[in-house]
Amino acid sequence: MKWIKKNLFSTPFNSALTVIILFILFKTIPPFIKWAFIESSWFAESEVCKSGSGACWSVITYNIRFIIFGFYPYEEHWRPFVSMMILFTLLYFTRNKKYRSKALLGFWIAGLPVMGILMKGGIFGLVPVNSANWGGLPLTLLLRYSGLPLLILWELFSLWEDCLKCRQ
Repeated sequence: MKWIKKNLFSTPFNSALTVIILFILFKTIPPFIKWAFIESSWFAESEVCKSGSGACWSVITYNIRFIIFGFYPYEEHWRPFVSMMILFTLLYFTRNKKYRSKALLGFWIAGLPVMGILMKGGIFGLVPVNSANWGGLPLTLLLRYSGLPLLILWELFSLWEDCLKCRQ
């Protein structure tokens, strides 16, 4: 109770702001819950969704494989799945400070190319998959966790090259 008075009702402005925000939340959250969960359709045909008043989550449930794997060939879905599991494992151990070490850095250095090889194929008997067919969650994760660091390294290398040219 003390925290509420100190943080939400300490001044007339804070009190008014708190009441306005509570009013907005009261007016928006119950209808959203009703639309998103109570009156929603999870496994319905499009006609049922069109006639319903709630969210139509059927599009998610029917297209979950496409959302996760994109146009990646169906019979090769195990490869992006294994790539995601490698990445999740690396992220798990990186998140926990007690596991951080030079060995973990080595696993990252080895893991990213392994994920790329699994996704691309063409070696070790893996069927090649054009990168235009990549998509969904594996591509998003690979770009998020490997693309940005590699881009930063590329920029640093470019700056270093420019600096060397300036000294000549």
